[in-house]
Amino acid sequence: MEQGSADAQIVKVGTTSFRPGPRLRYFCYAMLILVLVIFAAIRIRLRNTPLQRDEGEYAYAGQLLLQGIPPYKLAYNMKLPGTYVAYAAMMAAFGETVPGIRIGMLVVLVANTLLLFFLTRRLFGLLTATAAAAFYTLLANRWSTLSLDGHATHFIVLAALAGTLLLSRAVETQSKVILWSSGICFGLAFLMKQQGLTYAVFAGLFWIGSEWRRSANWRRLLSGLCVLASGLSIPYLFTCLVAGYAGVFHQFWFWTVRYGAAYEKIVNWSEGWKNFNINWPSVPHPAIIWWMAGFGLTALFWNRRGREHNVLILSFAFFSILAVMPGLYFRQHYFLVLLPVVAMLAGLAIGAPYESLEGRGRISMLRCLPIVVFLVAYFSGLIGQKKYFVRMTPLQISRQMYPEDGFAESRVVGDYIRDHTSDHDRIAVLASEPEIYFYSHRHSATGYLYMYPLMEKQKFAHRMQQEMIHEVEQSEPEMIVFTDNMFTWGCKPKWPEVSPEPSMDMFVWMHHYLDAHYRQMVEVPAYSRAGSSCSYFVYRLR
Repeated sequence: MEQGSADAQIVKVGTTSFRPGPRLRYFCYAMLILVLVIFAAIRIRLRNTPLQRDEGEYAYAGQLLLQGIPPYKLAYNMKLPGTYVAYAAMMAAFGETVPGIRIGMLVVLVANTLLLFFLTRRLFGLLTATAAAAFYTLLANRWSTLSLDGHATHFIVLAALAGTLLLSRAVETQSKVILWSSGICFGLAFLMKQQGLTYAVFAGLFWIGSEWRRSANWRRLLSGLCVLASGLSIPYLFTCLVAGYAGVFHQFWFWTVRYGAAYEKIVNWSEGWKNFNINWPSVPHPAIIWWMAGFGLTALFWNRRGREHNVLILSFAFFSILAVMPGLYFRQHYFLVLLPVVAMLAGLAIGAPYESLEGRGRISMLRCLPIVVFLVAYFSGLIGQKKYFVRMTPLQISRQMYPEDGFAESRVVGDYIRDHTSDHDRIAVLASEPEIYFYSHRHSATGYLYMYPLMEKQKFAHRMQQEMIHEVEQSEPEMIVFTDNMFTWGCKPKWPEVSPEPSMDMFVWMHHYLDAHYRQMVEVPAYSRAGSSCSYFVYRLR
């Protein structure tokens, strides 16, 4: 068992004991500071990268919260509201601007890095923790996994790492307060997005297994499980109470439970496999880190501390994989929940060989080899991405990540609406671009921030179309934004969740309604690397 700080403990490997020396400690802490500074510098340089649609949804919902308007009143979505609250907190601290959100996400990702460092140091020691933290900062700065964006999965990682750190401490100390706090964290992971529920299952099963191995005392096992379950349930129960008090429980239940269940059933296993094959190839980069993680996986069986904690790491990895799978959509940012365990295993590929060589009294040059490998892996991964980290502008990176979307142009549209309407005017965006509501600082005439649900192969689609039409007509928005980019309507053959023959009722109504009541004010051509021509059209009430 660990005693005192993780870096000061005596580690036994084979028959030899050693204490990490001061030079190793100084190197590790200096390296940790360096990688965090580099990470922060990159993020700050890219702070003006335009928001994409998911970020626009979170930012708009957070903006409404800061105005005292609860989720699901003017903004419908199947996600639980934890990320909305997180965005509201970031904007309250750093401003309701794109740079403010980016700085807030920097704080979140630094927190993720430090939590991973503390958890790995507790389990495997200081050198492994330092390498894991450094590798995580590289993995969390990849445009190909969309990790540059402020996705809900980053917040799931934050809560899951905090919960796992507390859970490991609770297993050791048998503290019910720490166990309850761990449950709160895992409950928050679920509240950030439903796929975070897998970590709650991980926590319960790991606690049961740990207690059973300890004493097989059913009374103590069940008592601890009840404590953990009470912590897990509090965030969700509190959310239900707040939704009921705010008068939006009906909408909250429909979108997060009834529609959410229907959405999860749209894609079958065959279509899910196609989704996986499309999106997975972009994930395992930089390749050197993933290869090292594979080697680190073997250390769970030949390294002493690896064997001691292999159940925790393997189960955490298994449930992280499950967290990628809900709905079988396998979108790129879903894989962000895998990054902590990959970074930890890659770090173990450095720490385990170092301890093995040190414990056998090998010559100094040979003992330094794992550290050299660590430095080469980190800086080669950093240099390999210098095009994105140093050369490309935020606008170029946005267009590289989203070649078929006009996220930069949606900012222009939002600014135009803000300049040509008053604060009390409502607008409607007939597209899946909620970031326009955030940029314009105007309330939506309909709660449908996305057109995707209206086009999907699910039983509520027709009802949603009629409800959206009714809300727009009843509100008579001052301005309406429409785009002829069918990607933002979800009308793409490669998307199995969208009906191959979507109802045209929406488009017929939309054109008749705009012709009868609105006049076109401006057209904003949108960039498309694929060469397709599409624009945002802004209409004003006659």
